[in-house]
Amino acid sequence: MSVFSTGRMLAALPLLALAHPLIAGEAPVVPPGQTVEAKTGWGHPVYDIAPDPAVRFGVLANGMRYAILKNGTPEDTAVIRFGFDIGYIDEGDDELGLAHMLEHMAFNGSKQMPEGEMIKLLERLGLAFGADTNASTGFEDTIYKLDLPRTDEALLDTALMLMRQTASELTIADDAVDRERGVIQSETRTRNSYSLRRIKHWFDFVAPGTLYSQRFRADGTEEIVDTAPGAVLRDLYRRYYRPDNAALVVVGDVDPDTVEAKIRATFGDWTAPATARVEVDKGALDLERGPAAANFVDPDVQTLVTIDRFAPYVERRPTVAERDESRLVALGTAILDRRLQKIANGAESPIISGNASASDFFDIQREAQVAIQAREGEWQRALEVGEQEWRRAVEHGFTEAELAEQLANFEQRYRDAARQQDTRRNTQLADGILSTARHERLFVTPQTTYELFLAQKPGITAEGVSQAFARHFALSDPLIHVSTKQPIADAQATILDAWRTSAAEPVDPPTDMGQQAFAYDDFGVPGTVAEDGMVEDLGLRIIRFANNVRLNLKPTPFEKDRVRFAIRVGSGQLALPHDQMAQAVFLSSVSALGGLGKQGYDELREVLAGRRVTYGFDAGEDKFTVRGSTTMADLPLQMRLSAAYFSDPGLRPEMLTRWQAVIPPYVAQLDATPQAVARAQVPRILADGNPRFGLPSEEELTSVTLEQARALVAEQFARAPIEISVVGDFDSDAVIAAVAASFGALPQRAATLEGWDSEREAQFASDRSERVLTHAGASDQALALTYWPTTDDADAQEEATMQMLALAMRLELLDRIREQLGASYSPGAGSSMSSIYRGYGTFSTSVVVKPEQADEVFAAVDAIVGDFRKAPIDADLLERARTPLLEQIALSRRENGWWLAVIDEAQLHSERLDRVRSYEDRIRAVTPEMLQAAAQRYLDPAQELRIRVVPAEPAAQP
Repeated sequence: MSVFSTGRMLAALPLLALAHPLIAGEAPVVPPGQTVEAKTGWGHPVYDIAPDPAVRFGVLANGMRYAILKNGTPEDTAVIRFGFDIGYIDEGDDELGLAHMLEHMAFNGSKQMPEGEMIKLLERLGLAFGADTNASTGFEDTIYKLDLPRTDEALLDTALMLMRQTASELTIADDAVDRERGVIQSETRTRNSYSLRRIKHWFDFVAPGTLYSQRFRADGTEEIVDTAPGAVLRDLYRRYYRPDNAALVVVGDVDPDTVEAKIRATFGDWTAPATARVEVDKGALDLERGPAAANFVDPDVQTLVTIDRFAPYVERRPTVAERDESRLVALGTAILDRRLQKIANGAESPIISGNASASDFFDIQREAQVAIQAREGEWQRALEVGEQEWRRAVEHGFTEAELAEQLANFEQRYRDAARQQDTRRNTQLADGILSTARHERLFVTPQTTYELFLAQKPGITAEGVSQAFARHFALSDPLIHVSTKQPIADAQATILDAWRTSAAEPVDPPTDMGQQAFAYDDFGVPGTVAEDGMVEDLGLRIIRFANNVRLNLKPTPFEKDRVRFAIRVGSGQLALPHDQMAQAVFLSSVSALGGLGKQGYDELREVLAGRRVTYGFDAGEDKFTVRGSTTMADLPLQMRLSAAYFSDPGLRPEMLTRWQAVIPPYVAQLDATPQAVARAQVPRILADGNPRFGLPSEEELTSVTLEQARALVAEQFARAPIEISVVGDFDSDAVIAAVAASFGALPQRAATLEGWDSEREAQFASDRSERVLTHAGASDQALALTYWPTTDDADAQEEATMQMLALAMRLELLDRIREQLGASYSPGAGSSMSSIYRGYGTFSTSVVVKPEQADEVFAAVDAIVGDFRKAPIDADLLERARTPLLEQIALSRRENGWWLAVIDEAQLHSERLDRVRSYEDRIRAVTPEMLQAAAQRYLDPAQELRIRVVPAEPAAQP
């Protein structure tokens, strides 16, 4: 279950530039004569754009909508999405928080499924709670989600039965409601962060008269969740869980005729109540109130400036004319976005990042926004950047060169999506189909979208884009929201004065710069293949070039016209002195911005517009890496680009400038939540102070230099082994030629990796006394962590046994701490056995709780450990842990990402390939007795280390 669907909610907010074209304001009138040509099975009007004909839409006699799409990616799987038109804005004043609570109650008993049995049933069938069984509640909808690892008839019948139970058969028993209250409050508490508080403040500022502000984290929600009688939830359930308020989507490797028959048989008897569906007044924004400003203050927040303008909402029709206008606005928005990125990359820039968006504020207003993250203390200058670049775009428009760059990028995305549409993911498709249910949108194929773009492209001009952009972005007076760590004195007046001062400054038109060519097309004589062989049982081709660069090829049919790649060079952090770990963080964070010796990052972005490539590299624990995805057409360019990053890295001053700007807000957030404190400090505590674990200090982070960085990577980049892996839909000969012409043409490399023996030494904390760490977040949040030392992963069966022990532990934690105690929303357990550090590993539990409940949670963890050590675990518990894992492994073998991780060191660490072959066998071999023995061996109470992260004094309040 998601936390009131925070991710879904954030996706609805206009805080980031949107990936898909959106409709412009004041758009040209749609030409007369465009009438409804047809309707979809859901009754949505079809004008001059054809919907995806493969989707079968239907409506039952009771009003329930359904959609079915046969799709084979991943093979032999399916997903089900069941959406209800009910969210936060539908709650009454005495029902705040109860739409989300209803979502939880769907997992807590129905007429056919007793409380506590639904999740266990699904686990036995191979669905893991949280990963495959989930739900979310947002502002306007509640969605139930099942990801089926198989499509056999029995599992499909069970899944539809459970959705039918959710539809009208939930018991919502009073005692079950009482038990769930603590889980709801824990979930809310877990998500209470400065970023969520900032979003609430933003809503209250820009949309005070709307339900989106009034219902999101409204005052009184906690009290109502704590006290609302079960009868109130049951009434809310009856009002909104009705067939004419629901849509069911099934996508996967299924027969649509069979699924449709099952849907009709399963949901046909669901009766719609006689009362009409409840409509709510969502409210509206006051378009005459601006200009206005507000200041959100929190010690952990980044310095952020958002400038919003609004206009009346315009109902959208899915026509070619409206899509064309939408695309013009999207192109202009992308150009403004790019301008802000260039400013952020400049020396001494006052901003760290910036973006623009053009969207609808739900379906009540049109909205345009520029959002800027400023350097610490630079909100005024950031506001100037946002105001002046917005105005420059509206007043002077865009250049032909800027348009050409974005046209190339848009065409690349549309083209790639069209070519890859036959292997789109079930989840992506189901979510997309369901998203059209409420607003009468059309679900179209990527090929259709690409063809619409190609038809419009010849007529797209810089002038046309400039005009469309101005129509959308020249809206109401601005609403300016500024987030700072310290209050701005007389905030509204001060912010507006800064805005007016900036607005009085004239802005010049942009300069049109000519484009250059990529400077790294010739690395010399292409390398020759010295060895070429096969690992037959894994379908893996392994190649070594004469200079010792290695190449692994794994062709698959899982993603059409998509190639995933991994490039690993040398030994990463192991090759760095232990007191230079800050350099690794520096390089991983901003290496792309360092550009190349002959071309900077922004120049590369312009030169390579329209090409799908990954910039920069990461400094991993034991290798420098580049990982990404591209197409076969762009793979040769990707190889040349990455070869240039490793043979002629720029490490330019703008890289250090950006780093110095990022550090203060980054460091400020390291104690913002208990989880942040744990990520920053706990790894080093566990490793007995080893500086290769955890995060370097602020002093170390700020002291990095470009000279040091160059010196530290020079030897590895020049001589260390290189291994490249490619997985997906590719031409093997073309890949070999691309690598030969780039990495294969580099000077000779070492044939084997250095041992780095002393750098691989690590030990668990010698002091096992409890640690108490503090955070500066909400005063009702704490984190109870328990650790035991284990060992490295040299014994493959031992690693599998410990993985199963962690899964069994998590199920017990969910039962005892979440369901019985109601103390935590999502307790976790894990086993981490290092493949890098000899003899080092940990087994852990992690529970977010109220500070006063930490001791109770520690006691519950110890009780579970005691039970695991005392006797073999229940066979059913083992199978509920094992079956979803086996299904996940089977699914992984049909995923390119999994295969890339498997083969990315197939030559330099060839001995680990046997683990791939034996993975399922090792998991199946685990017995209750083996788990007991492992618990006795490792989960010794005398070796236990407790860490609690509690609020500091004084703590920030929610």
